[in-house]
Amino acid sequence: MYLEEGKKLSNLLNSRLLPPEEHEISEKAAKIHQNVSRKFNAKIKKEITEEEKILHEKEIQNAVFNILKKNVYAWGNIAYDKATCLQYLMSRAAPEYAILVRILDEIKRKLPDYKPRNFFDFGSGIGTGTWAVNTFWKNDIFEYFTVDTSQEMNDLARLILCNGKENVELPYRAYFQRQFLPASTDVKYNIVLSAFSFFELPSMKSRLETIQKLWNKTEDFLIIVEQGTNAGFQIVNEAREFVLGIQNKNQKGYVFAPCPNDTACPRFLEQKTPCNFIMKYETLPYRCKTEVQADLFSYVILRKGVRPDDDPQWPRIVRAPLVRSRHVICRMCTSEGELKEIIFSKKKYDQETYRCARCSIWGDELPVK
Repeated sequence: MYLEEGKKLSNLLNSRLLPPEEHEISEKAAKIHQNVSRKFNAKIKKEITEEEKILHEKEIQNAVFNILKKNVYAWGNIAYDKATCLQYLMSRAAPEYAILVRILDEIKRKLPDYKPRNFFDFGSGIGTGTWAVNTFWKNDIFEYFTVDTSQEMNDLARLILCNGKENVELPYRAYFQRQFLPASTDVKYNIVLSAFSFFELPSMKSRLETIQKLWNKTEDFLIIVEQGTNAGFQIVNEAREFVLGIQNKNQKGYVFAPCPNDTACPRFLEQKTPCNFIMKYETLPYRCKTEVQADLFSYVILRKGVRPDDDPQWPRIVRAPLVRSRHVICRMCTSEGELKEIIFSKKKYDQETYRCARCSIWGDELPVK
């Protein structure tokens, strides 16, 4: 039962849209009111009394409300009770962990000597963020601070860290769980993560306020991850544009990954399509059976400070390369903020470059200029 319900929950999460903004609802209501009034007024052939006018307007308002209800996305929070948390664990643990490991590998690969000392996880859920950072820096991180509004999620995350044993000490000395984001910015964290959490916030204003708070808590890296849908990418792009727009000297930052530039996203600007990537993973072995599946995700890693002069800013492959018998076509986002399609063949390029392009996958950096 939990497995089937988990699949339904996963489908719901992947199909969610952003909550409609008040001004969008008002604009839509005004247009509908105009159209409905025109139709209702066309039916009136004679003068009507004030009382009839009031009834007439009420009929219009009711019609507008019913049409609006059908045309406005009914956003709402997901209530994570004990059953829903278990469904989330069964359906989302494997893909989220795989995605986070791939994203954190960007930091580990580019900065092999980097050793974070503390970690902050907003919307920590079942704890996949903690699992992922421990894949790389388990012996370096001494403090974990996690925030999730669901007490059941916090309890399940704690139980998993304790290997399913209740009333035992956590394996980490400094592991803190809270239900609300602390207002204080006195303590900063080397890595601040928000993964698959911003759909629970009710408006753009609340999302940007949360981004500001998370950026204020960031010492080195702020990582935002969402589903690779149009709505998910919109959240990631909002965070990216907001942080890059901060002019305060001590708050400045740049895009560490995936973008090789800090300009407006060319995929979104030119093609109105999300910049997303694909991650293959093995499902958890329920009923002694695992399957290989894939999930789309969008992300940004923002780093505090100014981009180093020696940053090579290699182009990023933004779609699966088209491998042919004697050439390969790579579609890339460049350091100039442009989308380019390059054909790599043995005749045009040296053997090392050609082989590198041929072996690359969607999401890789390509070490060429």
